[in-house]
Amino acid sequence: MSEICIISPSLKIGGIERALVTFANYFSEQGHVVTFISCLSGDYFYKLNEDIRLLEPSFTHRGGLISALKFYPRLLLYLRQTIKKENPEVVLAFGDWFCPLVLLALYKTEYPVYISDRTSPDYKFKFPIPILKKCLYPTSSGFIAQTVKAANYKKERFGNRLNIEIIPNAIKHFACKETNKTNTILYVGRFAWEKAPERLVKAFAAIEEKGDWRLKMAGTGPLLAEVKALAEQLSCSDRIDFLGQVSDVQQLYCEASIYVLPSVLEGFPNALCEAMTAGLACICFETIPYEAILENGESGIVVEDANTEALTLAIARLMNKPEERERLGRNARIASQCFRLENVGEKMLDFILDRK
Repeated sequence: MSEICIISPSLKIGGIERALVTFANYFSEQGHVVTFISCLSGDYFYKLNEDIRLLEPSFTHRGGLISALKFYPRLLLYLRQTIKKENPEVVLAFGDWFCPLVLLALYKTEYPVYISDRTSPDYKFKFPIPILKKCLYPTSSGFIAQTVKAANYKKERFGNRLNIEIIPNAIKHFACKETNKTNTILYVGRFAWEKAPERLVKAFAAIEEKGDWRLKMAGTGPLLAEVKALAEQLSCSDRIDFLGQVSDVQQLYCEASIYVLPSVLEGFPNALCEAMTAGLACICFETIPYEAILENGESGIVVEDANTEALTLAIARLMNKPEERERLGRNARIASQCFRLENVGEKMLDFILDRK
């Protein structure tokens, strides 16, 4: 039994938070003592197991430059003092801007810190993130790359100064009844530029014969109002359900027949893997690391970047070919087995606890 401390930006809805909570709960179920530090208090979306100790700072960041200048120095001190008090065997943190923060807080301490970027290596962060990574990442005990592409990117920049292990996202598998399927195209994600939900709306609007098919879009974000306005402009808003923040996403997966991920950039898309687990016929663009997740034409369909016409054709073909949907969904369910929490969780424990 080991003592593991997980540091998360928050417990709000988000990919980093979801991944860290998933691992925290799995570690505790395997008998490890888990402490979870959420750097923003309150506003809980994800649920931790009862035996996990949750710690939060008493202060918060209310937005704006002045608040940030006060918040982050206090957070650095809080993390350093809290980790020393808890005295864990290992620390785990995710996030391109968050990992440098944790490493800086624990600089020159004896605690092994394992980190993982969660954004595509194609994304270019602004100053000071690249400088902080360059200086601080070699002080980590290990770096978790989600894909071969991400691992190669780090090897090019750090060489042997970074201990790299390739570990994909962990997905909790769930069973769906085929009888529950409806003629629904599903989108799950933030309404933000990198997710490009407007591309899906444009593609759906261009389908001439929609029959009784509907597009359901779950999520919130800064572009939600803009995407709703686009649907009105394209005269398809009566065929689109904007669901907002949804707690039971699994039910949506189980009821849908097609899943579309229109993202421009992804590190390792949880929603796509969950859709595959549910046996959905999935479509994505070639700009995401699909090679690590699905095989084009076998367990999903990959469309040329920014080609909304090709996306329209792919969606329409699946709408009209139930046997093709079933074949892709069946293969997707099989392919998603390699992301099972039991397998990925053990691989993560082997790495951060140095059990090899």
